[in-house]
Amino acid sequence: MNSPSNLAPPAAPTALDTAIEAAQTAGAIARAAFLQPRTVTAKGENDFFTEVDIAAEAAICDLVLARFPADGILAEERGRSTGSSDYIWIIDPLDGTINYTNQIPYWCVSVARHNTTTGQTEIGVVFDALHDELFVATHGGGATLNGQPIHVAPITELSSSMIACDIGYVQELSQRMLHAAVQVQPRVRRLRILGSAVLAMAYVACGRIDAFFHLQLQPWDIAAAALLIEEAGGCCSTWFGAPAQLDGHEIVVGPPAIQAALARALAPYHGDPA
Repeated sequence: MNSPSNLAPPAAPTALDTAIEAAQTAGAIARAAFLQPRTVTAKGENDFFTEVDIAAEAAICDLVLARFPADGILAEERGRSTGSSDYIWIIDPLDGTINYTNQIPYWCVSVARHNTTTGQTEIGVVFDALHDELFVATHGGGATLNGQPIHVAPITELSSSMIACDIGYVQELSQRMLHAAVQVQPRVRRLRILGSAVLAMAYVACGRIDAFFHLQLQPWDIAAAALLIEEAGGCCSTWFGAPAQLDGHEIVVGPPAIQAALARALAPYHGDPA
């Protein structure tokens, strides 16, 4: 029988362990404060954050840097800090802030680890704390929801699909998004505007929504969610069908046939409304 001194030390938490723990810790902070009074601060025109965004982001960054001090950070509220390794953590501590501040129960936390040398996001975690739903994807390892494999919807006809979008907070882009949505809506079964791009894309990954599109997302909106979709068998592209990029802002996601058809339908409405 081994004595305590002969036992091997516990394994250090992996990057995946850390991403999950960070997302769940931030989600717990946001969940605890969801129905409490809060301070809402403007950081730009029609763009806001709360003290919960700051606290949740700090919890994520503190945990990540304690375990992976050489890695960089790109976070919505604190910006970018470079590290000495090939990795950067891309963090949205509270996607759907306006939903959150109005006590609409549709928001989430997003944490991803991206390899800057290969250009590949290797880990993506999205946590819906109110519904206790943990979406996880690893590059080449598939996607899961609460530990069970997930897949995009087995749908091939755009006319039978339920799609979603968000209009953003930049007025000019919002007008373009609304114009595109009005043009595309008659070609689909239903269209929804949900208020959290990340959670909407997680819903695409598990087949609840068939496709999603947007013109103005940030890397912290795209990183984890795009990996979820790709590992769940879906596709991500620009409105013109080129591969989606972390810093490319625009995106169309969904099962291969639906995603391609939606991108073709959206392309003519990419520019300013006539």
